[in-house]
Amino acid sequence: MTAQDHLAQGHGAQGRGAHSADDDPATVVIPRYAEDAGAGPRPAAAPGAASPSRAEPSPEAQAAAPGAPHLALLRRGPVVGTAAAIVAVLALAHYGAAVYGIGRPGFEIPAPIRLGTELNISTWFSSAMHLTNAALLALIAANSVRRERWRWILLSLSCAVVAMDETAANHEQVGWIIHTTFGTSGFLTYAWIIPAVVLVAVVAALCLPMVLRRPGAWLVVAGAAVFLLGAVGLESAGGALFEQTGDVQSFAYNVLAGTEETFEMAGLVIAMAGLLRMAGGSGLRIAGAGFVDRSR
Repeated sequence: MTAQDHLAQGHGAQGRGAHSADDDPATVVIPRYAEDAGAGPRPAAAPGAASPSRAEPSPEAQAAAPGAPHLALLRRGPVVGTAAAIVAVLALAHYGAAVYGIGRPGFEIPAPIRLGTELNISTWFSSAMHLTNAALLALIAANSVRRERWRWILLSLSCAVVAMDETAANHEQVGWIIHTTFGTSGFLTYAWIIPAVVLVAVVAALCLPMVLRRPGAWLVVAGAAVFLLGAVGLESAGGALFEQTGDVQSFAYNVLAGTEETFEMAGLVIAMAGLLRMAGGSGLRIAGAGFVDRSR
Protein backbone atom coordinates (compact mmCIF):
# COMPACT_ATOMS: atom_id res chain seq x y z
CA MET A 1 0.00 0.00 0.00
CA THR A 2 1.42 3.37 -0.94
CA ALA A 3 1.66 6.43 1.28
CA GLN A 4 -1.23 8.00 -0.62
CA ASP A 5 -3.38 4.94 0.08
CA HIS A 6 -2.49 5.17 3.77
CA LEU A 7 -3.47 8.82 3.87
CA ALA A 8 -6.70 8.18 1.98
CA GLN A 9 -7.56 5.42 4.43
CA GLY A 10 -6.76 7.80 7.31
CA HIS A 11 -9.07 10.50 5.96
CA GLY A 12 -11.85 7.90 5.68
CA ALA A 13 -11.27 6.83 9.28
CA GLN A 14 -11.40 10.41 10.46
CA GLY A 15 -14.77 10.78 8.75
CA ARG A 16 -16.01 7.86 10.83
CA GLY A 17 -14.67 9.45 14.01
CA ALA A 18 -11.75 6.99 14.45
CA HIS A 19 -8.08 7.26 13.54
CA SER A 20 -5.36 4.71 14.15
CA ALA A 21 -1.61 5.06 14.12
CA ASP A 22 -1.58 2.43 11.38
CA ASP A 23 -3.10 5.01 9.04
CA ASP A 24 -0.03 7.23 9.29
CA PRO A 25 2.77 6.10 6.92
CA ALA A 26 5.36 7.76 9.18
CA THR A 27 4.41 5.61 12.16
CA VAL A 28 5.42 2.04 12.84
CA VAL A 29 3.56 -0.22 15.23
CA ILE A 30 5.79 -1.61 17.95
CA PRO A 31 6.16 -5.39 18.04
CA ARG A 32 5.45 -6.33 21.64
CA TYR A 33 7.38 -8.67 23.93
CA ALA A 34 4.97 -11.22 25.37
CA GLU A 35 5.09 -13.82 28.08
CA ASP A 36 3.53 -16.31 25.67
CA ALA A 37 6.17 -15.53 23.07
CA GLY A 38 6.15 -19.05 21.72
CA ALA A 39 2.57 -18.81 20.51
CA GLY A 40 2.18 -18.83 16.76
CA PRO A 41 0.11 -16.46 14.65
CA ARG A 42 -3.62 -16.49 15.24
CA PRO A 43 -6.03 -17.36 12.40
CA ALA A 44 -7.51 -14.51 10.42
CA ALA A 45 -10.94 -13.34 11.50
CA ALA A 46 -13.92 -13.75 9.22
CA PRO A 47 -15.04 -10.67 7.26
CA GLY A 48 -17.16 -8.38 9.39
CA ALA A 49 -16.13 -10.03 12.66
CA ALA A 50 -14.29 -8.15 15.38
CA SER A 51 -10.57 -8.51 14.88
CA PRO A 52 -8.90 -10.58 17.60
CA SER A 53 -6.02 -9.21 19.63
CA ARG A 54 -2.72 -9.62 17.86
CA ALA A 55 -0.32 -12.41 18.73
CA GLU A 56 2.86 -10.96 20.12
CA PRO A 57 6.06 -12.04 18.35
CA SER A 58 8.89 -13.75 20.15
CA PRO A 59 12.18 -11.91 20.78
CA GLU A 60 13.83 -14.08 18.12
CA ALA A 61 11.20 -13.13 15.57
CA GLN A 62 11.58 -9.48 16.50
CA ALA A 63 15.33 -9.63 16.02
CA ALA A 64 15.01 -11.33 12.64
CA ALA A 65 12.13 -9.29 11.27
CA PRO A 66 13.04 -6.31 9.10
CA GLY A 67 11.62 -2.96 10.04
CA ALA A 68 12.44 0.37 11.55
CA PRO A 69 15.69 0.72 13.50
CA HIS A 70 15.67 0.08 17.22
CA LEU A 71 17.87 0.84 20.19
CA ALA A 72 20.47 -1.74 19.15
CA LEU A 73 21.66 0.88 16.66
CA LEU A 74 23.47 2.43 19.61
CA ARG A 75 26.03 -0.32 18.96
CA ARG A 76 26.33 -1.83 22.39
CA GLY A 77 29.96 -2.92 21.93
CA PRO A 78 31.55 0.53 21.47
CA VAL A 79 29.34 2.11 24.14
CA VAL A 80 30.17 -0.54 26.74
CA GLY A 81 33.81 -0.65 25.68
CA THR A 82 34.19 3.11 26.11
CA ALA A 83 32.59 3.03 29.56
CA ALA A 84 34.79 0.09 30.60
CA ALA A 85 37.90 1.94 29.40
CA ILE A 86 36.96 4.95 31.55
CA VAL A 87 36.60 2.67 34.57
CA ALA A 88 40.04 1.15 33.89
CA VAL A 89 41.70 4.57 33.55
CA LEU A 90 40.14 5.85 36.79
CA ALA A 91 41.15 2.70 38.70
CA LEU A 92 44.73 2.75 37.38
CA ALA A 93 45.10 6.44 38.23
CA HIS A 94 43.95 5.83 41.81
CA TYR A 95 46.07 2.74 42.40
CA GLY A 96 49.09 4.31 40.72
CA ALA A 97 48.89 7.32 43.02
CA ALA A 98 48.42 5.05 46.05
CA VAL A 99 51.57 3.08 45.17
CA TYR A 100 53.47 6.31 44.52
CA GLY A 101 52.59 7.50 48.02
CA ILE A 102 54.23 4.50 49.73
CA GLY A 103 57.15 5.75 51.79
CA ARG A 104 56.21 9.40 51.27
CA PRO A 105 54.79 10.71 54.56
CA GLY A 106 52.10 13.33 54.09
CA PHE A 107 51.38 12.36 50.50
CA GLU A 108 47.70 12.32 49.57
CA ILE A 109 46.10 11.01 46.40
CA PRO A 110 44.96 14.05 44.38
CA ALA A 111 41.26 14.64 45.04
CA PRO A 112 40.11 14.55 41.37
CA ILE A 113 41.36 10.98 40.87
CA ARG A 114 40.91 9.58 44.36
CA LEU A 115 38.30 6.85 44.51
CA GLY A 116 36.12 6.50 47.56
CA THR A 117 35.52 10.21 48.14
CA GLU A 118 32.91 12.63 46.87
CA LEU A 119 33.18 15.48 44.34
CA ASN A 120 35.66 13.86 41.97
CA ILE A 121 35.75 12.39 38.46
CA SER A 122 34.61 8.93 39.54
CA THR A 123 31.59 10.43 41.33
CA TRP A 124 30.61 12.29 38.16
CA PHE A 125 31.07 9.14 36.06
CA SER A 126 29.04 6.97 38.43
CA SER A 127 26.24 9.54 38.50
CA ALA A 128 26.24 9.69 34.69
CA MET A 129 26.10 5.89 34.49
CA HIS A 130 23.15 5.75 36.90
CA LEU A 131 21.32 8.33 34.79
CA THR A 132 22.08 6.37 31.62
CA ASN A 133 20.66 3.20 33.14
CA ALA A 134 17.64 5.16 34.40
CA ALA A 135 17.00 6.40 30.85
CA LEU A 136 17.27 2.88 29.42
CA LEU A 137 14.85 1.59 32.03
CA ALA A 138 12.45 4.42 31.18
CA LEU A 139 12.54 3.40 27.51
CA ILE A 140 11.83 -0.20 28.46
CA ALA A 141 8.98 0.99 30.70
CA ALA A 142 7.44 2.96 27.84
CA ASN A 143 7.46 -0.16 25.66
CA SER A 144 6.25 -2.63 28.31
CA VAL A 145 2.81 -4.01 28.96
CA ARG A 146 0.81 -1.93 31.35
CA ARG A 147 0.68 -4.44 34.18
CA GLU A 148 4.51 -4.34 34.37
CA ARG A 149 5.12 -0.72 33.54
CA TRP A 150 5.04 0.63 37.08
CA ARG A 151 7.79 -1.80 38.09
CA TRP A 152 10.07 -0.60 35.28
CA ILE A 153 9.30 2.98 36.30
CA LEU A 154 10.22 2.07 39.89
CA LEU A 155 13.59 0.73 38.71
CA SER A 156 14.18 3.83 36.59
CA LEU A 157 13.35 6.19 39.44
CA SER A 158 15.58 4.18 41.79
CA CYS A 159 18.56 4.66 39.45
CA ALA A 160 17.77 8.37 39.13
CA VAL A 161 17.64 8.78 42.93
CA VAL A 162 20.97 6.99 43.34
CA ALA A 163 22.46 9.24 40.64
CA MET A 164 21.38 12.27 42.66
CA ASP A 165 22.77 10.75 45.84
CA GLU A 166 26.17 10.15 44.20
CA THR A 167 26.70 13.90 43.95
CA ALA A 168 24.67 15.06 46.98
CA ALA A 169 26.02 12.35 49.36
CA ASN A 170 22.73 12.17 51.25
CA HIS A 171 23.48 8.61 52.28
CA GLU A 172 26.47 9.87 54.30
CA GLN A 173 24.18 12.18 56.30
CA VAL A 174 21.63 9.40 56.86
CA GLY A 175 24.41 7.06 57.96
CA TRP A 176 25.78 9.61 60.42
CA ILE A 177 22.36 10.08 62.00
CA ILE A 178 21.87 6.32 62.42
CA HIS A 179 25.45 5.84 63.65
CA THR A 180 25.21 8.53 66.35
CA THR A 181 21.69 7.54 67.38
CA PHE A 182 22.20 3.78 67.73
CA GLY A 183 25.96 3.62 68.21
CA THR A 184 26.61 1.26 65.30
CA SER A 185 30.14 -0.07 64.95
CA GLY A 186 32.28 -2.57 63.09
CA PHE A 187 30.87 -3.47 59.70
CA LEU A 188 27.94 -1.15 60.42
CA THR A 189 30.07 1.93 61.12
CA TYR A 190 28.80 3.35 57.85
CA ALA A 191 25.23 2.80 59.01
CA TRP A 192 23.46 3.98 55.84
CA ILE A 193 24.00 0.39 54.70
CA ILE A 194 21.11 -0.74 56.92
CA PRO A 195 18.24 1.13 55.20
CA ALA A 196 19.92 0.65 51.83
CA VAL A 197 19.84 -3.15 52.14
CA VAL A 198 16.16 -3.05 53.13
CA LEU A 199 15.21 -0.88 50.15
CA VAL A 200 17.22 -3.02 47.72
CA ALA A 201 15.53 -6.17 49.03
CA VAL A 202 12.06 -4.65 48.55
CA VAL A 203 12.77 -3.46 45.00
CA ALA A 204 14.34 -6.81 44.09
CA ALA A 205 11.34 -8.74 45.42
CA LEU A 206 9.00 -6.59 43.33
CA CYS A 207 10.98 -6.45 40.09
CA LEU A 208 13.40 -9.37 39.80
CA PRO A 209 10.93 -11.96 38.40
CA MET A 210 9.87 -9.49 35.72
CA VAL A 211 13.47 -8.62 34.80
CA LEU A 212 14.46 -12.28 34.47
CA ARG A 213 11.92 -12.76 31.67
CA ARG A 214 13.77 -10.31 29.41
CA PRO A 215 16.78 -10.85 27.13
CA GLY A 216 19.96 -9.62 28.77
CA ALA A 217 18.53 -10.19 32.24
CA TRP A 218 21.51 -12.09 33.59
CA LEU A 219 23.87 -9.29 32.60
CA VAL A 220 21.68 -6.84 34.50
CA VAL A 221 21.57 -9.14 37.54
CA ALA A 222 25.34 -9.71 37.40
CA GLY A 223 25.95 -5.97 37.17
CA ALA A 224 23.68 -5.31 40.13
CA ALA A 225 25.46 -8.01 42.15
CA VAL A 226 28.92 -6.56 41.39
CA PHE A 227 27.69 -3.07 42.24
CA LEU A 228 26.19 -4.20 45.57
CA LEU A 229 29.34 -6.16 46.41
CA GLY A 230 31.25 -2.90 46.21
CA ALA A 231 28.64 -0.48 47.53
CA VAL A 232 27.56 -2.61 50.49
CA GLY A 233 30.10 -5.40 51.04
CA LEU A 234 33.37 -3.52 50.61
CA GLU A 235 31.88 -0.31 52.03
CA SER A 236 31.08 -2.14 55.27
CA ALA A 237 34.63 -3.52 55.37
CA GLY A 238 35.97 -0.01 54.86
CA GLY A 239 33.87 1.21 57.78
CA ALA A 240 35.30 -1.49 60.04
CA LEU A 241 38.86 -0.59 58.96
CA PHE A 242 38.25 3.10 59.54
CA GLU A 243 36.89 2.40 63.02
CA GLN A 244 40.09 0.52 63.90
CA THR A 245 42.66 2.90 62.42
CA GLY A 246 40.91 6.24 61.94
CA ASP A 247 43.25 6.84 59.01
CA VAL A 248 41.69 7.39 55.58
CA GLN A 249 45.10 8.16 54.05
CA SER A 250 46.67 4.76 54.75
CA PHE A 251 47.63 2.52 51.86
CA ALA A 252 45.29 -0.26 53.04
CA TYR A 253 42.30 2.06 53.24
CA ASN A 254 43.04 3.57 49.81
CA VAL A 255 43.26 0.11 48.25
CA LEU A 256 39.98 -0.97 49.85
CA ALA A 257 38.21 2.27 48.88
CA GLY A 258 39.56 2.02 45.34
CA THR A 259 38.39 -1.57 45.01
CA GLU A 260 34.95 -0.62 46.31
CA GLU A 261 34.51 2.20 43.78
CA THR A 262 35.92 0.08 40.96
CA PHE A 263 33.37 -2.65 41.70
CA GLU A 264 30.57 -0.08 41.74
CA MET A 265 31.58 1.43 38.39
CA ALA A 266 32.18 -1.98 36.80
CA GLY A 267 28.76 -3.17 37.99
CA LEU A 268 27.11 -0.14 36.41
CA VAL A 269 28.82 -0.83 33.09
CA ILE A 270 27.81 -4.51 33.13
CA ALA A 271 24.22 -3.56 33.96
CA MET A 272 24.21 -1.01 31.13
CA ALA A 273 25.30 -3.75 28.69
CA GLY A 274 22.38 -5.89 29.79
CA LEU A 275 19.90 -3.01 29.59
CA LEU A 276 21.04 -2.10 26.08
CA ARG A 277 20.41 -5.69 25.02
CA MET A 278 17.12 -5.74 26.89
CA ALA A 279 15.89 -2.52 25.30
CA GLY A 280 16.88 -3.65 21.81
CA GLY A 281 15.38 -7.12 22.27
CA SER A 282 12.13 -5.84 23.74
CA GLY A 283 10.87 -4.73 20.34
CA LEU A 284 11.33 -0.99 20.78
CA ARG A 285 10.95 0.60 17.36
CA ILE A 286 11.72 4.24 16.70
CA ALA A 287 9.28 5.85 14.24
CA GLY A 288 9.95 9.45 13.39
CA ALA A 289 9.76 11.57 16.51
CA GLY A 290 8.10 8.94 18.68
CA PHE A 291 6.61 5.50 18.83
CA VAL A 292 3.20 3.94 19.17
CA ASP A 293 2.33 2.10 22.34
CA ARG A 294 -0.34 -0.54 21.74
CA SER A 295 -0.12 -2.22 25.13
CA ARG A 296 -3.40 -3.19 26.75
